[in-house]
Amino acid sequence: MSSVASPPRVTRFGWTQPNRGRTTSNAAAAPAVLIATSDGHARTRWKEGLVGSYPIREVADRSFLEKNIGVLNPDVLLLDIELLGVGGIGDGPIIRGLSRNTRIVLLSPRPNELEGIRVLKAGAKGYCKKDIDPQVLRKVVDRIHDGEIWAERKLIPKLLEEYSHHPEEKPEGLPKADGRLDLLTPREREIAFLIGAGASNKQIASRLQVGEGTVKAHLTAIFRKLGFSDRLQLGLFLVNPNFVEPRPSPSRA
Repeated sequence: MSSVASPPRVTRFGWTQPNRGRTTSNAAAAPAVLIATSDGHARTRWKEGLVGSYPIREVADRSFLEKNIGVLNPDVLLLDIELLGVGGIGDGPIIRGLSRNTRIVLLSPRPNELEGIRVLKAGAKGYCKKDIDPQVLRKVVDRIHDGEIWAERKLIPKLLEEYSHHPEEKPEGLPKADGRLDLLTPREREIAFLIGAGASNKQIASRLQVGEGTVKAHLTAIFRKLGFSDRLQLGLFLVNPNFVEPRPSPSRA
């Protein structure tokens, strides 16, 4: 049997090879991570949790990034928001040059709610503090590459609330509510729609007069039945301009 070949970008365009703790096939499957920041200290810190396990390329200049992002074609882009300047993430050359498979993580020196919601609505898959612990950043890369969203927990209800009030801004290409909801029990469906309306676990527990642990257990079952990995995916699935909140069910199943 022939060995699995690494993606061409791993051995071209200056990508470093992963060489620690991975077999050949795992190395080939490791997401290629592009670090984009002009901050040397941040660059060193971010690399600390990634080097040796992922193909890595570093970019310190915005103009170089804009000209070469399509060629570099990373799986995950760790982007210092300060490199973008006053225009922010927007729809500039960097974003337009990304392939649909590239997932962006914005790192900010002063994370805040308004900025977080703005970048997530603009298409970023992650939003973190710039001085993030290197080992946590490694988890971010893996989760983002697996299709999840990474942001402070408090941002997710806020983002869902934005979409529930402005459903026309819902990202394109997401699945619409369908027959999968029939897989849920009445109580699970009730909790799912509350998530879609932007409610937090604490708010749901208070409304339904149950413990937060019970809400979490229901969410685990909901994610498993519907095939989602986090509350944002569930919430976006349920955001609907014709949404009518279901009446509370007498059942606690």
